[in-house]
Amino acid sequence: MFNFDIDKIINNLYTVILGNIELYLPKFIGALIILAFGVLISIAIHKFVKYLFKKFNILDIIDRITLKFDEEHDKDKKESEKTAPKKLSQKVKIDEIAARSISYYIFLAFFRFAIIVIGIKEVEVFLGDLLAYLPSLFIGVIIGFFGIRFANFVYDVVYHTLSLTKQKTSRIIASGAKIIILFFTLMLVLNYTKIVDTFIINTILVGFISMLTIAGGLAFGLGGKQIAHEILESFRK
Repeated sequence: MFNFDIDKIINNLYTVILGNIELYLPKFIGALIILAFGVLISIAIHKFVKYLFKKFNILDIIDRITLKFDEEHDKDKKESEKTAPKKLSQKVKIDEIAARSISYYIFLAFFRFAIIVIGIKEVEVFLGDLLAYLPSLFIGVIIGFFGIRFANFVYDVVYHTLSLTKQKTSRIIASGAKIIILFFTLMLVLNYTKIVDTFIINTILVGFISMLTIAGGLAFGLGGKQIAHEILESFRK
């Protein structure tokens, strides 16, 4: 029958376990130390970013940039119904979002260092690609945010500046300007975030310009005589 040397098996198992502990325990402790430093530095960065927002009044600057004109229909409201517009910084905590985004990015960098110490290659590669992509995504989000705010601002400026006899005409022209800005904002966001290939972005851009050219020609050629007359009259005045 089979003869088992229990003592030898236990000794071999003990040797393997002890060897693995001696091999991985220092790496695990080193990774924990790196993560601890990462947490501390992330918290410090979070507080520092919020301090910079407060020190340089960045929220006030953003509120001025995103200032909107009063809508035309507000003139018809009673004084009791009118309320002061809520500032953007009161609706969206931009400083908190920016501080958390940067602090999380710093923590991910330290987490990747910890993974490198442990030696998990697949996770290390994934985190490296993620850290390389996040700055582009962050810039794309910023471009999209300010692009949308600027498009709304241009809409109000165009709408209130034209002062055509028909509000509908002013609204159409203002909407066209807003759509154009939003489109180019979308193209910039797609370019920075690398969601689609550059060739596709160029194709969409050419198609959009062609569409505007054809649509504008048809509109002014078939049914835009009155609109063109109002626009020319507004410039003449």
